[in-house]
Amino acid sequence: MIYRFVIVVLMAGAILIGCSESDQENTAPEKKAVVVTVKTETVKEIDFPVIMRFGGNLRGDRQTTIPARVTTTVTEIPVKIGQSVKTGEMLVRLDPGGVQSQYRQADAVFRNAEKQWNKMKTLFEAGAISEMQMDGAETEYEVAKANFGSARKSIEIEAPFDGIVTDIHVRLGDEVAPGRPVVAVANVGSLRLLLDIAASQVGKLKDGQTVLVTSPTDSSVVMHGTVFSIADAANSATRSFEVECHFPSPMKGFAPGMYVTAEIETEMIASAMVVPSEALLYRSGKTMLYLVKDNKAVLTDVLELASAHGMSAVEGEIESGQKVVVVGHKNLTPGTAVREVGQ
Repeated sequence: MIYRFVIVVLMAGAILIGCSESDQENTAPEKKAVVVTVKTETVKEIDFPVIMRFGGNLRGDRQTTIPARVTTTVTEIPVKIGQSVKTGEMLVRLDPGGVQSQYRQADAVFRNAEKQWNKMKTLFEAGAISEMQMDGAETEYEVAKANFGSARKSIEIEAPFDGIVTDIHVRLGDEVAPGRPVVAVANVGSLRLLLDIAASQVGKLKDGQTVLVTSPTDSSVVMHGTVFSIADAANSATRSFEVECHFPSPMKGFAPGMYVTAEIETEMIASAMVVPSEALLYRSGKTMLYLVKDNKAVLTDVLELASAHGMSAVEGEIESGQKVVVVGHKNLTPGTAVREVGQ
């Protein structure tokens, strides 16, 4: 009797436990699908420029580096880099040396010739000497003056034309020798840019193409120029072709010696599919992006044809007017439910 009672109790407990588990399963909350919030932009169909970029240093239309002509020391540097100078203005003064120096000797000969010439002029006006003697004295004076001028220029280095000082290669007290660069000057009435272009790229360039350079200190300042000339042969050392660009109206913020990146438009892609460059993902050697279709993320392979100023022209299964994900795409997987910002 007791045995049967125990069996009945156990069976009743099992039934109650089973009912409890069944109730828990029926009342468990359903798991909601993950929805990722993204920002999108619209795919546009427009003509898109193909732009090539090259780096180089700006130069003055006229630019020269003046070397030392004698062995001596630097005694004065009255100018600074970036300073405007006029033709004949002294840039650097060197020590003229002792009494045996070329400068001292030329100075002494010139002063003596000048004194003699002034004396001969007085005598000629008084009729005391012939015209031939007067001409001889004048010739000696002019020769001595030219020699002294040449010697003076080797000591007082002057600006050969109006421009700005672009570099100073010496300091006070430095020893210089013939051939050592001392100071550089450039005329900034116009600027030019010399580019070294690889043989594989130079064929896409031609005279007259527009060249844009952006100021490295202010991205809102852009200077316009043109391709002026393209070398017919490659440099024997670098195997590259020299391309010269001209900027006839330099803008404030650009100066000789400044390194800039030039953008040259070489062709136009007609009716290209254009998306923000930030939409592109680069994985396993492929370029892809996420489109939004029926509120789902669709991963699409594309071929990037060109890029410029934050936009890219692409080719693939993509159409104008579609939505492309530009923010949040790195957190997506194909098929993820998405909600666009603002929805």
